[in-house]
Amino acid sequence: MREKIAFLVIFAAAMAFVEAAVVVYLRDLLGGGPIFPMKYLSPKLLAVEIGREGATVVMLLCVASLPFRGGARRMGAFLLVFAAWDVFYYLWLRVTIGWPAGIAAWDVLFLIPLPWVGPVWSVLLICAGMIAFSVAFLRTSEDAPFAPGLSGWATGVAGSLAVIATYILEWRKIGYGAGIPDAFSLLPFFLGILLLAVSGWITYRSALSAGRRGTGPLLYA
Repeated sequence: MREKIAFLVIFAAAMAFVEAAVVVYLRDLLGGGPIFPMKYLSPKLLAVEIGREGATVVMLLCVASLPFRGGARRMGAFLLVFAAWDVFYYLWLRVTIGWPAGIAAWDVLFLIPLPWVGPVWSVLLICAGMIAFSVAFLRTSEDAPFAPGLSGWATGVAGSLAVIATYILEWRKIGYGAGIPDAFSLLPFFLGILLLAVSGWITYRSALSAGRRGTGPLLYA
């Protein structure tokens, strides 16, 4: 188990460097300078960037599914590799171009379905939660399913939508990218985080229950 996790983290770190390198090239192509106001991307370049983001998520999903059996462990692996990738992404940017200067810096986080804008600390907070739940899911039995149930899906979808809507709202607040972000909308963001935590706990308890009916939860080996 430890070896598999180590390889996932190494992959995430390497993938994050590739991602950071693309951003370095893109920023240089667009003339450098501050991120906000957001730079204009041609329709062709925007389409390629959106496709790249989608492909990155697909790659992370696939690599997380390879080392483990069972839906719960695969979800744990995905949460781990995604969070590690995101953390290392900012680390590599800091190493290569000296940005971000701190966790309060604002960034364009994603472009699907619309641009997401938010402070780096909010991303790191989400990553911390993903890592915590990844540890929990990876400790479930090998065949434990990923089965949130109705309440787990409802809170998970609601929480995801609240967080995503918060980020897109920030983009709208700065004139759809034409301005400079200031105060972050904390209430809807933390509401979304709370709902996601509840969903994760419900799903974890469901996986544990399934494990007890089968072989029981396993510790790292």
